[in-house]
Amino acid sequence: MAQLALLISLVALGIAILAYQEAGGAKDLTKKVESIREDLRRETADSLSKLEKVLRSAEPAKSKP
Repeated sequence: MAQLALLISLVALGIAILAYQEAGGAKDLTKKVESIREDLRRETADSLSKLEKVLRSAEPAKSKP
C-alpha cells in the first residue's frame, strides 16, 4: 500500500513539474521581476527629477556680487 502511495506521489510530482514548465516556469517570473524593476527605476527617476525641480524653485534667488 505504501508503494502505491509513493508511486502516485511521484507521478503527481512529475505532472506538477511539467505544468510549471508549461506555464512559463522561472523564466516567466524573471521577466516579470525585471519588468517591475525597470518600471520602479523609471518612476524613481521621475520622482527625483520632480523633487529637484521643486527644490530648485524653492531656493531663494542668489544675487551675483
